[in-house]
Amino acid sequence: MLVKVAYILNNRCKIQADSHLLVGVSGGPDSLCLLYVLHELGYQVIAMHVNHHLRPEADEDAQVVKQAAAKLGVEFFSSEVNVIDYASRNSISIEEAARELRYRELFSQAKCLRADAVAVGHNADDQVETILMHLLRGSALGGLQGMDFYKLPNPWSEDIPLVRPFLTTWRDEIKEYVIAQGLSPAVDRSNQDVAFYRNRIRHELLPYLEGYNPSIREALLRMGEILKDDYSVIQQLIDKAWVNTVVKVVNGQPIFYTESFVSIPVSLQRHLLRRAISQHIPGLRDVDFDCIDRGIKLLTGGKPRSQTDLVAGLRLVKDGENFWLASWGPDQFAGDYPVVTGDTHRVLSIPSIVRLQNDWQLEVEEFPPFQGISYQFLENLNPYEAWMDIEKVDLPLVLRSRIKGDKIIPLGLNGHTMKISDVMINLKLPRWARTTWPLICAGDEVVWMPGYRISETVRITAQTKKTIRLSLRQLPPT
Repeated sequence: MLVKVAYILNNRCKIQADSHLLVGVSGGPDSLCLLYVLHELGYQVIAMHVNHHLRPEADEDAQVVKQAAAKLGVEFFSSEVNVIDYASRNSISIEEAARELRYRELFSQAKCLRADAVAVGHNADDQVETILMHLLRGSALGGLQGMDFYKLPNPWSEDIPLVRPFLTTWRDEIKEYVIAQGLSPAVDRSNQDVAFYRNRIRHELLPYLEGYNPSIREALLRMGEILKDDYSVIQQLIDKAWVNTVVKVVNGQPIFYTESFVSIPVSLQRHLLRRAISQHIPGLRDVDFDCIDRGIKLLTGGKPRSQTDLVAGLRLVKDGENFWLASWGPDQFAGDYPVVTGDTHRVLSIPSIVRLQNDWQLEVEEFPPFQGISYQFLENLNPYEAWMDIEKVDLPLVLRSRIKGDKIIPLGLNGHTMKISDVMINLKLPRWARTTWPLICAGDEVVWMPGYRISETVRITAQTKKTIRLSLRQLPPT
């Protein structure tokens, strides 16, 4: 067993002999065995226990781990989490809440201790059960691989890997080691309760399947390994498709070119959507076929602008040539538009520089009298730059978002007044961007809608003596 685990650590988990490993130890036989095996192999280990407070014996489990760490002479850390409260607040199952909190605590501690990896004790039987669970759920290829030996990045860290050295070690091998070492692991009686889905697979389904194939566990484990190799090839195609369909990344989230996306095979479309979802909500496991299919139908449909709910508060937003994912909520969207919130009412000094949301910046400057006014300034050719006659402006200028009834007298429309809402519709500004689009006002009048229209009332002429220039630009990524 030691030889096999040492090989897995080096070749599959990418762990060097001098690595510092934070080991998640529940107190059960698997994690306790892992702690001892890693210590016996010479790794620098740190034991950590997360107390979920879900069973009467929870405090006793913590003591089991503490005593084991003391016996080995390794550091021990523990933390306590409120699983029931977290599950209620996030509308998820107790099991999922415990998992999320446990890994969050482990990686938080690993970061503080500068550990090289977080190691957990999932074994080969756990892997088989996981594969079967995904199979019964109708999982895609990614789920049928089972768990990874090495996962980086992972939902909890970009630089600390999660490793599972026991994925080819069977539960019976672990029991033999525990007995040989004279260990006294904690006993979780809930593992026998078939009310839990995984336990039903372990105690009912797998024994039943062994009636058809006595080596079903080995067969499923082997299948997972084969699919991992196949998936690595597919992953190369996914990476290439991602590069070819993502136009830009805004605030860490991708914006896709719709035409390129719908032109690739539907299999790759599904993979790309799953990857995009995972970037928004790392570790989300309830992304089913219907969710992905709903998104693809919207993208391949004829409507140029539409949106649909996907999963866990995420929506897919299609806006002409592009689409992206965004969270449901007021004034939230993923496009690279300038954003001001509804309560913004910023008086603009001259000169001044104002940083907007979404990495945009507004600059206000005063310019001395011109020797001559060029056509460029008279016509305000740059939509994100506005030149105004300072004597025609009812100072101070104010930066705010749209309110009901806002109007503008657009330059070039012979003095006709238009509602800002109508201007936005006519210019096809996405509706989810309209309530947060920045407006420059003088008194009750909108004098500039950046990117689109400036007011006739403040235009410069050949007689203009002094001007104000306002410019809005998106800052380069840092």
